[in-house]
Amino acid sequence: MIQTLLSLLLAVSPAGAAVKNPNTFVYAVVGDVTTLDPHWQYDGISSFVAEQIYEGLVGFEGSRTDTVVPLLASKVPTRANGLISNDRRSYTFPIRKGVTFHDGSALTAEDVRYSLLRSMLQDRAGGHAWLLLDPILGVSSSRKDGKLIADLYTRAAKAVRVKGNSVVIRLHKPFAPFMSVLPNYALIVAKKSSDWDGSAASWKKHNNASKEDSAYFKRSNGTGPFKVERWDQKNHTLYLSRHEKYWRGPAKLKRLVVKTVDEFGTRRLLLQGGDADAIFVDRNYLPQVASVPGVTVRDGLPFLETHNTITFGFEVETKGNRLVGSGRLDGRGIPGDFFKDKDARLGFAYAFPYRQYLEQVYRGAGSQARGAIPRGVLGYDANTPVFKQDLAKAEAHFKKAFGGKLWGKGFRLTCVFQQGKDTRGQACRILGGVLRQLNSKFIVETRGIQWSSLLDLYTKRMLPLECGRWGLDYPDPHNPVYAYLHSEGYYAKTQGYANPKMDALIEAAVIETNVAKRKTLYSKIQRLAHEDVSVLYTIDTHDFRVVRDWVKDFDHNPIVPYGYFHKVYKE
Repeated sequence: MIQTLLSLLLAVSPAGAAVKNPNTFVYAVVGDVTTLDPHWQYDGISSFVAEQIYEGLVGFEGSRTDTVVPLLASKVPTRANGLISNDRRSYTFPIRKGVTFHDGSALTAEDVRYSLLRSMLQDRAGGHAWLLLDPILGVSSSRKDGKLIADLYTRAAKAVRVKGNSVVIRLHKPFAPFMSVLPNYALIVAKKSSDWDGSAASWKKHNNASKEDSAYFKRSNGTGPFKVERWDQKNHTLYLSRHEKYWRGPAKLKRLVVKTVDEFGTRRLLLQGGDADAIFVDRNYLPQVASVPGVTVRDGLPFLETHNTITFGFEVETKGNRLVGSGRLDGRGIPGDFFKDKDARLGFAYAFPYRQYLEQVYRGAGSQARGAIPRGVLGYDANTPVFKQDLAKAEAHFKKAFGGKLWGKGFRLTCVFQQGKDTRGQACRILGGVLRQLNSKFIVETRGIQWSSLLDLYTKRMLPLECGRWGLDYPDPHNPVYAYLHSEGYYAKTQGYANPKMDALIEAAVIETNVAKRKTLYSKIQRLAHEDVSVLYTIDTHDFRVVRDWVKDFDHNPIVPYGYFHKVYKE
């Protein structure tokens, strides 16, 4: 470690120095690459990597999120060109000719169909299969009550068909944001180099398999501008090299290196020395990089993220779970259903210092969040009620919780966050400090956990309190609303939150094509969410990017915050 830090310090270069390694881009990030399989991954870093290796039928261009352009499809389906049916349920995608995978084989319509089926039917727990299952098959999972849905393959095979050199997708029902789901979560792999053979007989074997069992866990075969050169898992570094026969022309960079560095100080040294071209930075550390010579901070960028939310576990597994202490309401822990008590949730909601968090941690860069829908997305309602810190109300609710027992007994639990995401850790610590001052028997400990371990705890329902976030998968309100508030959603299902009235509103909003009516429905959804208090929404902020001055053509797209690298170069 001493030798490594010394070499970093010696590498520090002055402003205006020559471009370091002009053909290689090094991105120092927080969080590991979990897999190279585009249908298994569902974290920010692995998704970013997949988007350089693989492509979808359509994609976002530059900084725009309001329209898509054709990629592996040669045309974007519309009502006008006849590729979307009158009932808005059938989408026809002509497949582009002359595209090759990294192994030199030609892209076919069958590869596209296979990839869509694999993305849905592989369906690992906590993954992104629901993004296609919901609109295409009308289910959020391939499993119900712990068992596979028997006829799911038959239904999927019927819904996604090859017709000549086109792929036709038939939706279960109209789904307003369907086209915007496809760029990042319908990525195409080569069937012949995959694991599943595509048959009805074998799909169950590959359903919810471990990441290591995937053929694409440590290797890849996509059509994108970069291909895998080497994955050094021991040193948390992935090396991608340019795909010379990329159909849109080779990337300007020859190499893209993604390096996991959880410690901010080390990332800063890498950036200062020119050994990293861009780094992840939490906003509270921004002043420490803004003054580094040769570094540019691009601030005020659009941010499509439900940022730093605090989620309550309604049904937490207590067996062998240190995060809930004793697992009982005895002052040394909490029971698994602790947060089913609404007064306990309201106590937390009124205790959190929203204004202090925004001003001290984010230096005022943003505003208080008003729900799951971030500012700038359809359905955001500036009139949605919000909680304000009110310690008198917090105390009153805590004294009512558990029939008046909580205030005297107290509790102990752990608020967790992803290691390296310091603003989330600060949210946990600030909340814990306020609660301890309110009642010395209220103990909230804070723990940062590596992403892979956090994901495991999450899927096992072992998190009583977590500060996380939801980066929108696509630019539509259905995505964050479903994730946080629908009983089958990513967060809500694992939390154990369910409200039939909420489910009905969400299901009505996503099929509504009238924009004004959709806005009204989402306004109702956010007000009901405020009443239920299943999540604490802290702040809406904007994004920023920290790069060396020599980085050029690095477009920012809020749906792809780490960027596409086909056009990026250094000069």
